[in-house]
Amino acid sequence: MTEPIRYPQEPVELPYQEPPLEPAPVEGCAGCRELANVRDRARAGNDQTTVTDCNVLMARHPEGHG
Repeated sequence: MTEPIRYPQEPVELPYQEPPLEPAPVEGCAGCRELANVRDRARAGNDQTTVTDCNVLMARHPEGHG
């Protein structure tokens, strides 16, 4: 039997980080509002992939708002 691995120090305990907030639709933008609506329906249907996709698209969307 081999000797167990010994580490020189205790493991590092990382602080808890809140998940990032979801992007909010830009007021007056039909594209942002539609993405938020799709995201809401996807969340109601427990479709987390679509929720994430909508968040990514909405976070990238403001390039047309600047």
